[in-house]
Amino acid sequence: MEDTFLKGDQFVIDKTFYRDHAVARNDLVVLRSQDYQTVKRVIAIGGDTLEAENREIILNGRRVTEPFIRHTLTPGPNPWMDSFGPVTIPAGKYFVMGDNRDVSFDSRASEFGLLDVQAITGRPLYIYRSPIQARVGKNLK
Repeated sequence: MEDTFLKGDQFVIDKTFYRDHAVARNDLVVLRSQDYQTVKRVIAIGGDTLEAENREIILNGRRVTEPFIRHTLTPGPNPWMDSFGPVTIPAGKYFVMGDNRDVSFDSRASEFGLLDVQAITGRPLYIYRSPIQARVGKNLK
């Protein structure tokens, strides 16, 4: 999730937010993955059609601007990460991706897949401790 989160960042999680609010596109969500929690960004929700062409996301037929993403590798080493779909997201499911797209284990991988709402444990609120002091207090909404 770099640059949104850096290794060593510690943050506060609102574990009740999604009891009263629907999960929306571009939301940052905390989810449990095996024995740890991780953060991903919701890219598509149930009913959406999603695809990627050469690292550009196309949601419901329109290219999406994503100023928060980061690419660290040149295109091509993992073609399935650069281009995929189209895929229609079933009702009650979410397609999530990390902001550091070239190395993110996310819904593009069949082993990770689409998320159920039950997999979401909350939403990150703000960073309270970071190796870079200037990030402390950064609002993550």
